[in-house]
Amino acid sequence: MIDIESAAELLSAMIAIPSINPDLKRDGVPAEWFGEAAMAHFVAGWLVEVGVAARLDEVEPGRPNVVAELAGAPGSPTLLFEGHLDTVQVDGMDAPFLPRREGNRLYGRGAVDDKGCLAMFMLALRELKQRGSAVGVTFVAAIDEEVTFKGVAHHLRHHGRHDGGVAGEPTGLDIYRACKGAVRWHIDVIGKAAHASRPEEGLDAIQGASELLALLKGYMARTNSAHQHDLLGGRTLTCTMIAGGEGPNSLASKVRLTFDCRPLPDQTGPEIWAEIAAAVAGFEASSAYRYVMHPTFIDSISMEVPAEAGIVAELLAATQRHAGSGRILGASFGSDASKMTRAGTPSVIFGPGDIAMAHSVDEHVDLEEVVRAAEILVDLAETFAVRPSR
Repeated sequence: MIDIESAAELLSAMIAIPSINPDLKRDGVPAEWFGEAAMAHFVAGWLVEVGVAARLDEVEPGRPNVVAELAGAPGSPTLLFEGHLDTVQVDGMDAPFLPRREGNRLYGRGAVDDKGCLAMFMLALRELKQRGSAVGVTFVAAIDEEVTFKGVAHHLRHHGRHDGGVAGEPTGLDIYRACKGAVRWHIDVIGKAAHASRPEEGLDAIQGASELLALLKGYMARTNSAHQHDLLGGRTLTCTMIAGGEGPNSLASKVRLTFDCRPLPDQTGPEIWAEIAAAVAGFEASSAYRYVMHPTFIDSISMEVPAEAGIVAELLAATQRHAGSGRILGASFGSDASKMTRAGTPSVIFGPGDIAMAHSVDEHVDLEEVVRAAEILVDLAETFAVRPSR
């Protein structure tokens, strides 16, 4: 039986285990708060205790995925469920790993992103194990979704395709069948240092950065009409960081700009990078400044699954049966669903909670939504089992 108390107990235990992505380490934060290993051991142990076959699959030393499997009837369709073990940093939180319950709300780092989704999957697997699952289900609790998605990439490299997939993220029980990508890179603006009392002897890289930002803003405004999506809107390019300068009395000789681009499914990361690089090169040809476009350091691909795909239609039907509503939407944020889809498993984003609570100081999830989401996944598995396999 899936109920609020069992969801609260399971999720509280997971919130109490710190699992900040180790790439987000910073001074002054206890070292034991970083890394997914303790969470992975807990998830695998809980699943084994309830009779679900589970194992650890090491992606990097000390950073394992959890892989659990329920065998279906011979020839039945297969589903891939995926959530992530890591969380973001805890700046501004007083007691991030002390779960606090207020009514049906459970607070703490990871409550909604992504441990509420892990609980959803785990409770659904327990129920399917007890009932006897006719559909084959693989569940992956992956490392490193918050930074470079090494966990899901590792799993997809070593395992085959499935008939449908669900990546757990807080969607308020809506279904996201499309999402933008996330591509990030640096551009260095090279000028010439000079004393601030004689600026005419130098070339101010800060001014050069300002001119480049104006150029790129105009470029995106002119070109975005050719890049629109009915669920996702337009693509975006945002300068998120700026660093440079030698001192308060000098012209800056170098400025580094960091960009975040959110392309649509019509472009890959390399394609949008090359497009912007060409625009920057064209601008540089008539500028006194030099602009150095660095390779991407993040490339999370976009995705789109057709509305008529089985995973979309059947998850929507199950959601409407259990929640009385459910919408098909597109996500401006990225998720592991895009990697799953591009690897051959048509996947959607689905889970309990509000994405606005993710990474926030008062992160929380509605336990009733966790329960409802788990029930929906059980229904999905049972409905999916009657479909002919690929």
